[in-house]
Amino acid sequence: MTPPSRRALLALFALSPLAACSSGPRPEDEEGLPPDLPPLPAVRRIVLFHAKSGERADVVYFYNNAYDPRAMQKIELLLRDRRTGQVGRIDPLLMDFMFDLLQRTGLPPSTEVQVTDGFRSPGTNADLVRDNPNAARESYHLQGRAMDFKVPVLPGPALGEIAKTMQRGGAAYYPSTGHTHIDTGPNRTWKTR
Repeated sequence: MTPPSRRALLALFALSPLAACSSGPRPEDEEGLPPDLPPLPAVRRIVLFHAKSGERADVVYFYNNAYDPRAMQKIELLLRDRRTGQVGRIDPLLMDFMFDLLQRTGLPPSTEVQVTDGFRSPGTNADLVRDNPNAARESYHLQGRAMDFKVPVLPGPALGEIAKTMQRGGAAYYPSTGHTHIDTGPNRTWKTR
């Protein structure tokens, strides 16, 4: 029998944390959890910060097996369209994606996430599409299902790569701006600048 190659050992090492996350019983009826993902903790906290305005939302958004409507309102206010002031409904699964991303990096829930973009009104999105080749015409930002962010204690490329492996939706890192994008659309990634 030949010893395993270095590449095989590295692949096994890279996948072992994911295998550990999927072991054990999974409650079939946990709210807000797609059926093929590992369960998240019963209490979920997120700390969002908008650097340009100085606004901060430090909330426990999920507990007692439900999303807290007041916490979600604070999140929605912080993630509002900054050009128009319009507040849109934010998909709670987007917060779960962000929470899970921080958890997988080993960071505590108190880690500050610097939001650069959240909900977008149709007018704001149309302006971005006209001026920015990276902006999508049918963006998930329009539905409150996407956010762009930075986590100062982690390199953006690493965040983007981890997010891509999570199977929670779309994910990409944008080197030109240094932000990571996640959304609750189909599992995918795309070429960025």
